[in-house]
Amino acid sequence: MMFAFTSPGATVDNSYNIGKGPPNIRIQGQTCHRIGSLLPKAGDAPKFAQLYIYDTDNEIENRMQGL
Repeated sequence: MMFAFTSPGATVDNSYNIGKGPPNIRIQGQTCHRIGSLLPKAGDAPKFAQLYIYDTDNEIENRMQGL
């Protein structure tokens, strides 16, 4: 299975995501979720998609720390 990551250029519709919930944007009528950088900030533990960037030796440890 292959994964593709991309950074599309888009105009953010700020009126779309009012209230509580995960940050979303609308691109050509389709709802997309906004996530942060794929690299963690210095000193921060990796989370979400950042866990899959590390080598396999750290992968299990990173996931267990997230529990």
